[in-house]
Amino acid sequence: MDVAIHTLRYFCVLAEELHFAAAAARLNIAPPSLSQQIARLETAVGEALFERTSRAVELTEAGEQLLPHARRAVEAHQDVVDWITERNRAAAPVLRIGIVAAGAGPLTSRAIASAVQRIPGLRLEMRKVGFFDPQAELSAGRVDAVFAPAPLHVDEKVVTAAPLWTEQRVLVTPADHRLARRESIGIDETRDEIFVAVSGGDPRAVAWWLVDPRPDGSHPRVGPVAQDIDGILALVGAGMGVNIAAASAATHYRRSELAFVPIADIEPATILLCTRRRREPVVAAFVEVVQAEARAARA
Repeated sequence: MDVAIHTLRYFCVLAEELHFAAAAARLNIAPPSLSQQIARLETAVGEALFERTSRAVELTEAGEQLLPHARRAVEAHQDVVDWITERNRAAAPVLRIGIVAAGAGPLTSRAIASAVQRIPGLRLEMRKVGFFDPQAELSAGRVDAVFAPAPLHVDEKVVTAAPLWTEQRVLVTPADHRLARRESIGIDETRDEIFVAVSGGDPRAVAWWLVDPRPDGSHPRVGPVAQDIDGILALVGAGMGVNIAAASAATHYRRSELAFVPIADIEPATILLCTRRRREPVVAAFVEVVQAEARAARA
């Protein structure tokens, strides 16, 4: 006669609790259901497994003999379940996505959500990537794809950087700044400002974000620097200067101490999708989905 594994599990739990109500609660079933399952097991064995009195529940001799066999069966079954689960997890495609601060906009989120829906079993691992680190992170295999803003200088023999969409740039100011409540500004209105900038990295990219030189040939005044977007925004919020960011920062990094004012007369930021030139199948599928979302956004 076959004995269901869940029946053996019920038996083991009751043998540990020696109380029908407590065992049923632990198993998340009703006490009458537990009683029925134990009765069926006793019928299969041909004798009682528990002595039941109004005061106590105890294992019979047959119950004592069955218990080690039942425990081994339950443990072996769980080993099989764990093995299958791990096998399925290992077989599921894993995509490690890097996000550079300015690449973390709503269109990025939409593209990632679409990929999860369209690529069966896709598992994602997300990580922040520094302003100038996409190629290093991709080459080291720590990420498979990176959303990053242009300009970004990469070795085209190693990394592909494909444009996806553009975002207007905004001036990030303290909430009480003189320009904070404007609907939009021109870049020439920032000539007296001190700019917080990212430290290190490609000076050409830094200059592009700061609009250096300005249309009139002047150069912005650069003050404090920080290594990442959180540091930059903290300095701006503390009144140490202003910064230029992609418009999605107003949503992704919204803070009460900051204002984000559109700059009407400068080139927008272009968001890139960066991958290794030799793509694994899951990366190629992801790129296809993201590019489809990009085309839809531009339509």
